[in-house]
Amino acid sequence: MTKLRIVLISALVSLFVSVVAGFAHADRVVIQGVRIPYGLVLALSICVLAMLWLNRQFQTRLGGTVFLVIWVLVTLRMAIESNNGDLVFTVTWYSTSYILAGAILLSMSAVLPVMRQPSEKWASPISNAPTQ
Repeated sequence: MTKLRIVLISALVSLFVSVVAGFAHADRVVIQGVRIPYGLVLALSICVLAMLWLNRQFQTRLGGTVFLVIWVLVTLRMAIESNNGDLVFTVTWYSTSYILAGAILLSMSAVLPVMRQPSEKWASPISNAPTQ
């Protein structure tokens, strides 16, 4: 697969994931009067897993690096107030946590070694079983 194709596919995936995670980070649920901000953990998990998946699929860190750059650009755009006064990342603890923890976790994930694809020998243990 060419590098241009890896960059384009990674950019599209990261654009989609970053926008979804940017809005999902503020989601909360109230259980018996206790507000639980599960969206923060969900959004960060989705971003890290998507980056690791891209690296594994393409067998190069290029996909993860593109993901990190696009995530930063999308996050910056969502943190800047628009002409209409719309602002996604308000000044709250979970928005600040999403930005800081996301930058740290995604930077750490970008430099991890690429996980290998399962080999043909170990891909399906059932196919290696003797037939009767």
